[in-house]
Amino acid sequence: MSVYTSVNIEELKDWLKDYVLDDLTDYQGIKSGITNTNYFLMTKHDQFVLTLFEKNTIEDLPYFVDLMSHLATHAFLCPKPILKKNGTALSILKNKPALIVSCLKGKELTNPAEDHCESVGRSLAELHIKSADFEAQHQNTRNLTWIKKTAEALLNELPEDEGQLLKEEISYQENRLYDLPKATIHGDLFKDNVLFLHNEVSGFIDFYYACTDYLILDVAIAVNDWCVNEDGSFDAARLTAFLSAYKNIRSFNEAEEKSWNDILRLASLRFWVSRLNDFYHIKEGEITFTKDPNHFKKILKQRIAEHTR
Repeated sequence: MSVYTSVNIEELKDWLKDYVLDDLTDYQGIKSGITNTNYFLMTKHDQFVLTLFEKNTIEDLPYFVDLMSHLATHAFLCPKPILKKNGTALSILKNKPALIVSCLKGKELTNPAEDHCESVGRSLAELHIKSADFEAQHQNTRNLTWIKKTAEALLNELPEDEGQLLKEEISYQENRLYDLPKATIHGDLFKDNVLFLHNEVSGFIDFYYACTDYLILDVAIAVNDWCVNEDGSFDAARLTAFLSAYKNIRSFNEAEEKSWNDILRLASLRFWVSRLNDFYHIKEGEITFTKDPNHFKKILKQRIAEHTR
């Protein structure tokens, strides 16, 4: 989360007249993350999160609102969209689509241990189970087509070795034929999108990359962040804790087991390309946060090496 669009307190107070909330007492920009503008909104009794969407149109967003509402109704710990007086959740602020959601208790972790990974693995499986009857579908906007198009636009800016690695891995993925279970996935379950309270998951946040895709892609995205060492290799104990907890609730089928290493590579490639794109095409903002793309280059190289041993 970042702040690209500045809003002052008087603008917020006027805009909030459409909601049944206590008077705004304070607000604060949220600097972590890289896609949208986010603020904490503080009232006398509660705290909320306001998101202004920098890239999405308002027509893009009902899927995410409906998904969070569905999960909250099914007792999954996630932000709940706050409705306006007219019963709708989405609005416009500073010419940007805007949404207020509840603010969950807890803090993110930077150095998770085995028990934390176990809790996240269990919660991710619960998300997949509780969203199984969510009928809406949404294409993954960061799929292989996007990866290839974005990589092609970056090639002239990259060192030769990085460009070669990109082309080779994209070619590898284009030659894979996946026949795997698809359903709703979070799509971005990094450490900064999970909150903990008393060493247990207190909620998943930032559902704005959620989509319909391979369930094990969601698992691969998560373990590539939660279970890795600094050099990109897996921490065996954390990985085992995560996968065991997940599979106790939703086991992998035979095709998923066979494709697991390939999907780990796909997840690594997807985030390396997105971080390269953010790094080379920095967006101006009041408070911005860009993550180091080299981290995911290391992870991708590790996954390739592990796969070919």
